Amino acid sequence: MTYRDLDPAEAQSELQRDPTLRILDVRTDEEYRSHRLPNATLVPVQDLERRIHELDRETNWLVHCEHGRRSLFACEIMARAGFTKLANLRGGLAQWAGCGLPFEQGRR
Repeated sequence: MTYRDLDPAEAQSELQRDPTLRILDVRTDEEYRSHRLPNATLVPVQDLERRIHELDRETNWLVHCEHGRRSLFACEIMARAGFTKLANLRGGLAQWAGCGLPFEQGRR
């Protein structure tokens, strides 16, 4: 595995501890508009290979989707492209919300 797998509590701790950690949301536009983590960058997984040049390979990324499957695939794509500072949010935003952690809702 070329990325770390973090549960929501671990991810929240890292976000609080590391101001350089960026969030990559690989869900659809509609999912993102409905609910999201604050300050997340949206690149739907189906567009990731085509748009990967938009992302900084040196940045520390926390990658998430709704349930954790698409983000695993996204981490694999990013690792193959030379990204080395990657973490997957295990269980996705659904598990994050289920743990009572904060997220934004509503249209953006």
